[in-house]
Amino acid sequence: MLPIHQIPVPTPFPGLGPVYVYLVRQDPVTLIDAGLGLPDCRDALQAGLAAHGVGLRDVRRILLTHAHVDHFGLAAWIQEESGAEVWMHPDEQAKAEGAPWWRDCLVRTMEEAEVDAAVIAMAREFWRMERLVGGPVAAWQPLADGQRFPFEGGELEALHLPGHALGHTGFLDREARTLIGGDHLLEGVTPNPIMEPVLPGHPDAVPHDPARALTLAQFLRSLDRVAGLDLERVLPGHGPVITDHRSVVERYRTKHAHRLDAVLERLGAGRSPWELTREFYPRVQGFDQFLAFSEVMAHLDLLVVQGRARFDRLSGFSRYRAAM
Repeated sequence: MLPIHQIPVPTPFPGLGPVYVYLVRQDPVTLIDAGLGLPDCRDALQAGLAAHGVGLRDVRRILLTHAHVDHFGLAAWIQEESGAEVWMHPDEQAKAEGAPWWRDCLVRTMEEAEVDAAVIAMAREFWRMERLVGGPVAAWQPLADGQRFPFEGGELEALHLPGHALGHTGFLDREARTLIGGDHLLEGVTPNPIMEPVLPGHPDAVPHDPARALTLAQFLRSLDRVAGLDLERVLPGHGPVITDHRSVVERYRTKHAHRLDAVLERLGAGRSPWELTREFYPRVQGFDQFLAFSEVMAHLDLLVVQGRARFDRLSGFSRYRAAM
């Protein structure tokens, strides 16, 4: 059994609590995820390592579950200080590097959905700030589904679990029946299927708008995969350790099935995605408005793929309507 230790690193996001970095204290010393690139986060990480007799320069490898800033923000700094290898799924590259095409696709989709200009401006500012607390890694290596990362006394297996993020990856210790799950399964909250741009030809592209991923279908498929695993525990990116992963999976499935029905009931002859977002999430503020928008778009897109809804682009604006 690998010695895996949980290190809490603070985040500034209301209601989220700390993000967990996981230390495998065995040769080669490895971190799973890295925390935000803020001074107090650096201090918390170093203190957590020291509590287990590890210094920053002892870290030889960083495995990233995904490139959301609370999970990868310190990776570049750790690599600079220690020379550690950094591994992540290649579908996370555009997000991690802040590629212009990636951001432009999100803005275009929001504009077509008639998202308020102030909300779009706020999202742009959030993405700009992300670059300040999560700079790009100088050198990283692409990991693949099923890839094994050996240690002196065991191994972790990479499991590609997209949905919350395009390249979201968990790391499985089969011997210990333990999954380091990132944000795929969280107790008490359902991970958001965040809107994700894709390059032409991506196998999970939305059929009616192939510049984006069909995120909810990805997420549901990943749930099926995790439900099939024999697990004793899931070590999450946030919140308590999960000891009954199948019950969490079932709650997620039920929630999304109900939300699909609720969105369909409100479509009628045609609605804009932003109009629906404001109806379902009237009190959401700040960057959470983009997350709420992503949630609604994910359900709308899956309804179209299921044949329960229709998509139209009228005079440059997107509309979804119930199938007749």
